Amino acid sequence: MRLSGTIYFSIAVVAMIIGIHRTIVENNLAGNYWIFMIALICLFLYRYQKKSDQSGKE
Repeated sequence: MRLSGTIYFSIAVVAMIIGIHRTIVENNLAGNYWIFMIALICLFLYRYQKKSDQSGKE
């Protein structure tokens, strides 16, 4: 796994934790929706990079 993959995964985990915390504290899921979308985008980028790395090795 490359460094960028680790960074994408780390940002996704941190954004998910922050989003859950802010949603519980503020009781406002719609206001924190953008944080969950950042986490989702980072997970997509992580999966895309992981698949492209695996196909390049074969």
